[in-house]
Amino acid sequence: MKPTRKRRTRLSRASAASRRRPHIHSVSFDPTEDQWVDALVHSLRDQGLPHAARSQIIRVALQDLRGALAQHTGQDVARFFIQRDADRLLATLSAPPHLPFD
Repeated sequence: MKPTRKRRTRLSRASAASRRRPHIHSVSFDPTEDQWVDALVHSLRDQGLPHAARSQIIRVALQDLRGALAQHTGQDVARFFIQRDADRLLATLSAPPHLPFD
């Protein structure tokens, strides 16, 4: 006699979507950004946050960005990114980035 197996049931789309794992995205950093993020992770770990990681830093940055762009029009958002790119380009011509606590 074969052992009976519990029959699988299909989940509704909404239920299946709520059970999915978070999506994994890769982010490319230029060498100076990469060093800055690594230094920040090491500093956080040195300050007693043993689970500090790049992903945590990126999540904080995304939360801040969401707050900064809330209530803005699409045109305002585009202007924000254009200005950030211009500021970043000018900064690369002047001095290397520093950690916020230096």
